[in-house]
Amino acid sequence: MRWTHRFARFAALAAVALTATIAEAKLARTGDQATVTFHALATVGGMRIDGTTNELNVSDDGTTVKLSVPLANVGTGMDLRNNHMKKALDVGTYPTADLTVARSALKLPAEGNSASGDAPGTMKIHGKEHAVTVHYAAGRSGGNITVKGSTTVSLPDYGISPPNYSGVTVKPDVTIEVSFVVKDN
Repeated sequence: MRWTHRFARFAALAAVALTATIAEAKLARTGDQATVTFHALATVGGMRIDGTTNELNVSDDGTTVKLSVPLANVGTGMDLRNNHMKKALDVGTYPTADLTVARSALKLPAEGNSASGDAPGTMKIHGKEHAVTVHYAAGRSGGNITVKGSTTVSLPDYGISPPNYSGVTVKPDVTIEVSFVVKDN
């Protein structure tokens, strides 16, 4: 009888210690290998508009992973289009787009393995938050985790009127893709 009580106490202590260790583990971006891209389609002629930046901040408090993209330097390859995009997003007032995902919703792969899935998250753009589903794939090698993910947002959900210039309007749904490398500290 005593042995089972001791084992039960040991198992409970081990579970608490393991939970505390997992909760303290944090993802930290490493290197300068980040890319964030958005893809929008025009309502006329199927023209595709792509914007990209290498600026990405990753933070992890042990329970929530947050990706934050500074919007001021997102480039579309055309200065006039960049200006229209920044005006539509009101970058002076809302300088970042932020995605938060519960760490528990992510499957982090073991060394030499990969994992993928869909995770619920919250996207904040233009001062407004909406639920999104993030599709992601991650692979771990040499202690680094390479992550690729995507989601689609609807501009009107965030109080953004789809940009329109010279009769060409951007469709409201925009796909966002991200890739980066992190270490699990």
